[in-house]
Amino acid sequence: MDYKIGSCFLGKTLELTDGKIYLAVTLDVGPRIIAMGKVGGESIMYQDVDDNVNKDVSKEYGEGKWWHIYGGHRIWISPEDETTYYPDCNPVSYSIDGNDATFTPPVWAERGVQPELKLTFKGDGQVDVAMSLKNVSAEQKTLCVWALTVLKVGGTVVVPLSTKDTGYLANRNLVIWHYNDIKDERFSLENDKIILKSSKDAKGPFKVGSYLNPIHTEYSYGDTLFIKDVEVEEGSKYPDFCSNMETYTNQYIHEVETLSPIKQVAPGETLTHIEKWTIK
Repeated sequence: MDYKIGSCFLGKTLELTDGKIYLAVTLDVGPRIIAMGKVGGESIMYQDVDDNVNKDVSKEYGEGKWWHIYGGHRIWISPEDETTYYPDCNPVSYSIDGNDATFTPPVWAERGVQPELKLTFKGDGQVDVAMSLKNVSAEQKTLCVWALTVLKVGGTVVVPLSTKDTGYLANRNLVIWHYNDIKDERFSLENDKIILKSSKDAKGPFKVGSYLNPIHTEYSYGDTLFIKDVEVEEGSKYPDFCSNMETYTNQYIHEVETLSPIKQVAPGETLTHIEKWTIK
């Protein structure tokens, strides 16, 4: 893995590459994996240069505090509520150890957690993305790591569904949000997969979730295929009617999301969620 300091509209970045693919991570805010693609090709990550997606979080985090999507890949806490939008606008420290790069923002004091992002380059266009939440409070916390990758619109996500014969029992779930138009032409459902396309001409948002074991998603944009794989702990509890995969789109973004199980995390303990990325 090679690396160097770079820049983006948010300030300094750390640019990382294995010679086949590249990632850039913000150092002045976040962190966000703000760029990702094949060497010599364009990034497929959305970058919110015009600050189209933001939220006033003064009520939760103090006067003048705002959350900004920024774009790229981020760590969140599920289930979603007003406190989810933590204003992660501070500088990020980092360390390099061989093929590992670890990024640590300041403690999210109001949530009592220390987030951490660790990237491990595996070679041949593969990266392990480990997202951790350490309980730094004095009390046990109920935590769920929510991994959101914010991509450019204009692509298509395909999510395989189970085809297992489970007899009299259901073998898959489909979770729908209240703002969806079920006849939205961007969305289609087949016997073995979910398909969600995205467009800058979209008139409204659309989101769909499901439980997968294992989790596997594919997002194609231009000549780039972005794949996520996550191992699943059988019998775990998940938010949103047992969804461990969710995908959302509007006129600006296309998010591909995975979630860890909901866990009770004791003081000093850490909950880690690992996505295995492949970029082709």
